Amino acid sequence: MLSLLIVILVMVVLFKVTGFMFHIAGKLLGGIFGIIGWLILGGLAISVFGLALFVFPIILIVGIVALIAAAAR
Repeated sequence: MLSLLIVILVMVVLFKVTGFMFHIAGKLLGGIFGIIGWLILGGLAISVFGLALFVFPIILIVGIVALIAAAAR
């Protein structure tokens, strides 16, 4: 009878330890994947901002040239 009680107690303890370990592993993996995701989003934002700094003046110049060409006709 005592051995059955010990087996049940060990099962409960191992179940709690397993849940605790999954909790820790989930926090670590979530943090790592979160950091990677934010780095990807930051890289995309910087790329789009850099592209805008390069392309926007060209669009303005083309627009001004088109306005001047339309006004000259």
